[in-house]
Amino acid sequence: MKIIFDGRCLMDAKYSGVSWYAHNLSQRLRQLNGGHDWLLFANSSKPADLSDLGYPTKIFHYPNKLLNLFLGFTGRPQLDKLCGGAAAFFAPNLNFISVSDSCRLIVAVHDLSFLVYPEFFTFKQRIWHKLILTSGVLNRADLIIADSENTKRDLIDLLRLPAEKIRVVYLGAGEEYRQEIPPEELEAIKERYDLPEKFLLFVSSPEPRKNLLGVLRSLDKLPEVNLVVAGAGGWKNRQELRIIKNSGNVKMIGYVPEADKPALYRLARALVYPSFYEGFGLPILEALASGCPVIAGNNSSQGEVLGDCGLLVDPYDINSIAEAMSELWRNDTLRVEFSIRGRERAKMFDWDKTAGETLKSIVS
Repeated sequence: MKIIFDGRCLMDAKYSGVSWYAHNLSQRLRQLNGGHDWLLFANSSKPADLSDLGYPTKIFHYPNKLLNLFLGFTGRPQLDKLCGGAAAFFAPNLNFISVSDSCRLIVAVHDLSFLVYPEFFTFKQRIWHKLILTSGVLNRADLIIADSENTKRDLIDLLRLPAEKIRVVYLGAGEEYRQEIPPEELEAIKERYDLPEKFLLFVSSPEPRKNLLGVLRSLDKLPEVNLVVAGAGGWKNRQELRIIKNSGNVKMIGYVPEADKPALYRLARALVYPSFYEGFGLPILEALASGCPVIAGNNSSQGEVLGDCGLLVDPYDINSIAEAMSELWRNDTLRVEFSIRGRERAKMFDWDKTAGETLKSIVS
């Protein structure tokens, strides 16, 4: 069976959560193989090379805005035919897609935050998502893969999609998060990023949905607590960046390569992640697998992932966030308990399992 893997989200040099999902999944799917003929499709107006992923590739160089315009409004070109034909087309994220009637279409949807909290997005982002939904790609899809039961409920409630068309496939955490890290490597990471001896960790691009502003305001109540912010880019974050610039106990280290993240989780006393909304919350799982206690928001999918292995807080309540941060900063016994529970819970989430269930969804 010939299957096309949509690799357009892999074109950025600095991967985000969706890009890492696509990267990890593509590697496991290729290893599973199952006798299928895989092809990686991508498009970029700039020179691009995805050969390190190990797939035969078809990389086109159309201007993305023009390609999206034609896909959204004319249904052309049909991407399977553009790539020489295929039995199935798998999109690891919501995008402009058109395929022929004979090609099975499977689309992964990570969250519907742009519908739940449109105010957290820029005007351009809201228009982009609206146009994708208007194009009818989810109605055309033969199957939709959701990251969580929460995302499945949102797809049913907000878009009136039939439940039988949606399959929940949880994400995974790589072995690099589960393995022990030698003390000298931890010390090297601490020196590389000039980290405090003790700190709480925030992992995300600074954008409104992740609630960095709430964390920073909570930190005003805890002058003894250090916070390290790992993430770059983002939007609608001027206030957050101004607070960080004037703060004496917040250090922003920017984009962190994937190879350095496991050590960051090991060094941190806890991950602070009281997001307003998550389709899954990959940093929560990465922290659990690393043995790092977690503070997360009591909404959407966060409790679904975290279970009883951390503290759930009201992201709108600064006192609630501050109390949780203070508790995990001071209480070594609780942190050890959450660390043990978290490592055990993380065993439920594995990229090989994700890939196996995804492949079954694609070919069934």
